[in-house]
Amino acid sequence: MPLGTFLDSMPALLFVAAHVLFLGVAIWAARSAAAPLFWLYAASQLIFLGFFGGVITMKMAVLIEQTLIVIMVAMMTMKSAVRGS
Repeated sequence: MPLGTFLDSMPALLFVAAHVLFLGVAIWAARSAAAPLFWLYAASQLIFLGFFGGVITMKMAVLIEQTLIVIMVAMMTMKSAVRGS
């Protein structure tokens, strides 16, 4: 039994609520920290909501979400390296 199969028994609405919460945190962080890169995280949460809306598959949602996060981390690292120089 793969780890996490117990989550399959939980209602989808619980996961939708979690991603809406994550989206809210992302928007708050992007606005209050004046860090536009956090909008990539907000976009990743919209992608997950697209899965729950039946627009894309879970694998596609995860692939897009992880790609956006990698871009965000790379851009943050590059900004930090430039500031450190």
